Amino acid sequence: MDGDNLHHASDRQRTAFAPEALARMLSVSTATLARGRGIALDVSVLTGTPPRLVGDAETAGALCNALAASAIASSGPGRLDIRLSALPAGDERVTLRAELTGRFDTQGESGFGQELAGRLLAALGSRMTVEQEADGLRRAVLDMPAALPSRATDAERLMNWARARGGRLLVVDDSATNRLVVAGLLAKAGFSVETANGGAEAVEAVSQAPVPPEAVLMDVAMPDMDGLTATATIRRLGDERARIPIIAVTANALPEDRVRCLAAGMNDYLTKPVRRAELLGALERWLAPQPA
Repeated sequence: MDGDNLHHASDRQRTAFAPEALARMLSVSTATLARGRGIALDVSVLTGTPPRLVGDAETAGALCNALAASAIASSGPGRLDIRLSALPAGDERVTLRAELTGRFDTQGESGFGQELAGRLLAALGSRMTVEQEADGLRRAVLDMPAALPSRATDAERLMNWARARGGRLLVVDDSATNRLVVAGLLAKAGFSVETANGGAEAVEAVSQAPVPPEAVLMDVAMPDMDGLTATATIRRLGDERARIPIIAVTANALPEDRVRCLAAGMNDYLTKPVRRAELLGALERWLAPQPA
């Protein structure tokens, strides 16, 4: 399949998505499988990759998961690395590339290539190559069609989206200053914002309010009940409130902090000091469109 066909075949179901969010999802969804086989899986986005792309995000996520799961299933204990990037492909089109490197098997009935081939054939517009490296490692390259956002700046586009959508949000932070800053950024973008000064108050706001917030911006380190505990408590509510998007907004910026937040049930992860475009980008990823 040539480059033009590669992109035209996947012009369906085009939505905006963030490669960073895709990497986080991939890391969390494969963590248990990797640990079970003694594999250290590192997923990252290469420097210079656009912060947002447009494409069939659902298929891209499914294919990246298939790539990682197949490599893990055909590897012994060791390390696997996945790097996401975007390559120019003419006009505003790009190729979203997932490049996996490690010591995985490509032979046998359940081997890497055999297992993944059927999934790729069913996903029109994508392709994969596997190469043997000189140092004994193998490199699998999965190319998927995508495009850059419109020529309007991302900040302008996000503001337009926020003003058109609106909605009710809950900002949780034990610092009054941080609450005011984040709430102010979101209010100026057109959202209705409520605040909570700790995890316990956040749980009450979600579980007891007649109409719960549509999303929660959650600090992590708080004295009464931390954000991880509050998130886990909300996820155990047992109704639609348990599925409210929760986005970490935290000063804890280490990779293991990110993993802990996502493992606790948070949907996304932002580090302080946070900018309005980052807040709006995360909300756009997780808030369903307003009904017409």
